[in-house]
Amino acid sequence: MRPPKIVWGMVAYGPFPYAPVYTSHMLAMAYASRSLATSFLDGSAGILSAYSTDRMYTHSAENLLVRRFLDEHADATHLFMTEMDMVIPVDTITTLAALDKPIASGLYFLRGGTGQACLYVPSPVTPALNRFPHTPVTMFPLERPFRLAKAGGCCGLGCVLIKREVFEAIPYPWFDLKEKNPETLEGYGSDMYFYTKVREAGLEVWIDPRVRCTHMDYTQASMDDYIKRLEHPDENMSRGFIIGAPEDTRV
Repeated sequence: MRPPKIVWGMVAYGPFPYAPVYTSHMLAMAYASRSLATSFLDGSAGILSAYSTDRMYTHSAENLLVRRFLDEHADATHLFMTEMDMVIPVDTITTLAALDKPIASGLYFLRGGTGQACLYVPSPVTPALNRFPHTPVTMFPLERPFRLAKAGGCCGLGCVLIKREVFEAIPYPWFDLKEKNPETLEGYGSDMYFYTKVREAGLEVWIDPRVRCTHMDYTQASMDDYIKRLEHPDENMSRGFIIGAPEDTRV
């Protein structure tokens, strides 16, 4: 089997705000290029950037990334998507590629130091007016890759490797955004919209917890927050979904 050819895509709003992010991205690119046929779409920085002046329109930038990936790189096998506030391990791309899954993601955590991973499974009950609800995953294996659900599940777009055939199987637009209506509960983010389409197409989403990212802000959200949460669980731990529990037969 020929090695994957990977295109790197990232929505950008200007210069990197954090030096560790830029450094980690450059190191991951260099490491991947030693063993994979890696294509970078933008000249100087090695990153394809779809610039947006307003964060509310990230979905337009994300759709542009995918369109350029499909149209300009017919021989590329994967699109790697990350974000401007994500510090990633040096072996991120090679590790995720080795899983050989339709969608393979690293592990990162929401800002605020709560220890909540950016991991969600489709909610068992879907309201009539909103087909996008998801339940947060509060516990999961740390020693092995795992599948979020029989199909779909949301891992965000901060560190994810997506095969070309995923975008080919999903009708345009791949991403969309709608502000939540508090009365009808209708509304969704661009990632939830995308992963709902992934579920409807019957495709799997896998997580490799060995790829542990740091989510940058004024503070750093990392695995340390999750470990602290396990040591001092709150009531929200039991309200979320637990992957690896005896009753979970999906992994």
